[in-house]
Amino acid sequence: MRTGISLPIAAPDAALEWARRIEAGPFDTVAVFDRLVYPCPDPLITLAAVAGVTSRVTLRSQVLLGALRDPVVLAKQAATLDLLSGGRFELGLGLGDREDDYAAVGLKKTQRGRLLDANVERLLQVWPGSEQEGALGPVAPPTASAGGPKLLFGGYSDAALRRVARWGGGYISNMVPDAEGSIFRKVEAEWAAAGRTGRPQLLAQVNVAIGSPEVVEEARRRLTAYYAFLDYPGSYITSQKISDWMVTSEQQLQYVLHMCRQSGADELVFMCWSQDLGQVDRIASLLG
Repeated sequence: MRTGISLPIAAPDAALEWARRIEAGPFDTVAVFDRLVYPCPDPLITLAAVAGVTSRVTLRSQVLLGALRDPVVLAKQAATLDLLSGGRFELGLGLGDREDDYAAVGLKKTQRGRLLDANVERLLQVWPGSEQEGALGPVAPPTASAGGPKLLFGGYSDAALRRVARWGGGYISNMVPDAEGSIFRKVEAEWAAAGRTGRPQLLAQVNVAIGSPEVVEEARRRLTAYYAFLDYPGSYITSQKISDWMVTSEQQLQYVLHMCRQSGADELVFMCWSQDLGQVDRIASLLG
């Protein structure tokens, strides 16, 4: 099973040093998350910079808020990143769950599913090799990956799983599936129902802070603050629960690895909530 690390939102100015450390191994992927109304760097610009200081690892948006982007511009940006990275870029797309991200660009969150579907269709028309590419110019440069970067989708709705089967090469779960991998089995069922051959790439993600009590406490503060919007009366998943689920010990990390292998995950990505760079080496040592 492959492993990766998502660059910490708490240390955007240290992104390249994190990337160099991840590139040194044993990790396979550098991932970057996306928000609009949040002081985090743009994921595509960040990954372009990361491409320049790495040569081995996969570069992935995990996940880009695809409904907020102009699809033609996004197609050009993604194709460029794929070309410059030598085909190492994977475009992970999702919807997000924050009203403010959509309000900032004059959209309503309730439009997000329809917008994403329309944007993906348009994006695929622009990438080199599509039937409609010639009518546009072309727009995007030649891609290193045949047909353009691999598309991955996140989300838990039926519509999200259908996107994987219709357009995607794989699925991103923002948590660790249970031992039976029930959400993964649903993805595979949609894949088969759509007549797709082979199998989808299956990825899991887990929040993590490995280190001293100070490192763990810093991560908990950031994590609970980030998810405070979930703390409303009657909410099942609260910021406190998400904090409690964060991996903070070797025993928990080994359990998560076991669960992912049992569920059939192809990759597990660790999302670090502390800015402590030493976590990369600590996680690496625990992976053996």
